[in-house]
Amino acid sequence: MSEMLEEVIVDPALSGDMFLRFADEAEMLSVLFHDVATEWETTTDEETGEVTKTPIAFESRPRFANTDIIGAIYRPTGNTLTDDEGNEYPEQAALDGFHVNIRADAPIEELESFRVYPNAPARTWL
Repeated sequence: MSEMLEEVIVDPALSGDMFLRFADEAEMLSVLFHDVATEWETTTDEETGEVTKTPIAFESRPRFANTDIIGAIYRPTGNTLTDDEGNEYPEQAALDGFHVNIRADAPIEELESFRVYPNAPARTWL
């Protein structure tokens, strides 16, 4: 007896896998990363005995657990170039923006304005 598997088509708009494009790396860092305190200075008020911890060192960390930073994506232009040794190779041009993939359980609303739907993603989640 043969068993048929039903093909499941997932609407990319509903998927938690998000392809994102930012204007540049600085914009990406401001949206996807935040500073987290890694060291604190502890002081004790001599009069009250109250202990205060003040952060003194920070580390930039991704806000989302599954963040794949791609950066610039290059695609062939259709032109062929030749190097100094006579070897031919395809000319590449960078696409606009700074690219990142996010994997989440569901789309993240605050990232929707950066979301793109590429026909041929440069990199995907396995």
